[in-house]
Amino acid sequence: MARNKDEKKRAAILQTSKTLFSQKGFYNTSISDIVDETGLPVGTIYTYFTNKEEIVRVIIEEGWSNLELRLEEAFRNAGSNEEKLKILVDEFLPELLGDLDLITILLAEAVSYTKIEEKIDKLAELIFSTIKPMAKSSQLFNKFSKNTMYAALMVYFLGIMNSVKLAESSSLSVSANDIMHFIRQTIENNMHITF
Repeated sequence: MARNKDEKKRAAILQTSKTLFSQKGFYNTSISDIVDETGLPVGTIYTYFTNKEEIVRVIIEEGWSNLELRLEEAFRNAGSNEEKLKILVDEFLPELLGDLDLITILLAEAVSYTKIEEKIDKLAELIFSTIKPMAKSSQLFNKFSKNTMYAALMVYFLGIMNSVKLAESSSLSVSANDIMHFIRQTIENNMHITF
């Protein structure tokens, strides 16, 4: 007899797994750990997910897709490229950086399950199409090829995520807010945009 699926149980499995994968690592977390933390029977876990690889894929895909869809919608409604850049810096990045568990999983050993290269490529294309017209007028990126721009965006994006992860998980005197302030200042100084 097929079991009825309960969205609260599914959400609990995902949230617990996300925390465990972030804290212990993907490979060091077992289904038994998820069972112990959720208090759900092992059969319930397998009712919702085939294995932990599927769990990590769902965590990443649902978390990232939700964020990406909202960013694309905000970009469609923005009036100018400057507005789009402000949305990216003031809304998208802070929301992403506020989810350290997601960042940890994206950057961790489960990278083969997260398809981070596809996510970065799509984000880079979105950002590139936004800043390219602005860069022409600022003379800042005139010597950059598309590949160089993609490399720069990848370095910035991955660097920001790693920096926030380090800042929030250590005793450094730098916070996520400090990092975002630096990003805003860099954009203001180089792109002549005021936040």
